[in-house]
Amino acid sequence: MKPQNKAFANNAGFTLMELLVVLATTGLLVVLVLPTLGFSKGKSQAVYCLNHFNQLIQACAMYTRDNQGLYPPNPDDGNTIPGYDWCAGDVSGWMPNIAAGGNAEAGNSSYLTNPAYSLLALYLNRSATVFKCPADPRYCLYNGKVVPVVRSVSANAGVGTVDASWLTAGVHSGRPTTPVPGSWLTGNHSETHSQYATFGKSTSFTNCSPSDIWVYVDDDPWTINDASMSVIAALPEFIDYPSTQHQNATSFAFADGHSELHKWQSTVLIHESEPGLTVVSTGPPKADWFWWAWHATRSSITGTVP
Repeated sequence: MKPQNKAFANNAGFTLMELLVVLATTGLLVVLVLPTLGFSKGKSQAVYCLNHFNQLIQACAMYTRDNQGLYPPNPDDGNTIPGYDWCAGDVSGWMPNIAAGGNAEAGNSSYLTNPAYSLLALYLNRSATVFKCPADPRYCLYNGKVVPVVRSVSANAGVGTVDASWLTAGVHSGRPTTPVPGSWLTGNHSETHSQYATFGKSTSFTNCSPSDIWVYVDDDPWTINDASMSVIAALPEFIDYPSTQHQNATSFAFADGHSELHKWQSTVLIHESEPGLTVVSTGPPKADWFWWAWHATRSSITGTVP
């Protein structure tokens, strides 16, 4: 019988010290690599989100061209009457680990794909995907099944049209051709004011450029409900909130057709529970409010905000 090869025998396994070194090195690599993988995932989600916004704003442009320059209806009342809202349905609630649940409509994709309820549906080939941010963490119970919520996006409450009867009597009737009033622009939920510009048509941009005004925004999963997003312009306050799911950045689509990911200077928009009215005064939080308001409206008198 041949003697065992000494070189092989001496290297048949790791010593305890070598094994500990390997484990320590592996652990260090995991610590170094995981943040990079997380960032890559976040970056990928942001790219998908921006692609969705590009599709939405192009669909809006096609709708506007087909309707004498009028933007889709956006009355900020959550109605589900065919023809009276750019996108129907209340998708509130359903944050993870919150026992309160949420609105069952959050799982109803027909509000996005049926042209009776979503006036952009035909321009989006009846796709529901573009309404959902991949970073939205919410799942809901719909028809006995747990499904992802169907919508993360909302429209600027200062962009769009309403029917005149809704403004005067609170009842939807007739064709929506009147510019939206821009609820909350003055700091309260008023349907009548003239202080701030709203945009009912593609030709409404008289004291600013279409590239300045956002039309669609990635809505905060804590506060999203109907498909209209309110902005307070008169005071440095937040009542509705953009999503910060893309590493404290938010996807926007602007009236000129471009989309962008805006990085916030402060953490004022990040929260771990449902927020109420947030008042800011100085520094980066106020700068974030100013950017938010400046790109939502202008003073109808001075062209500035507030």
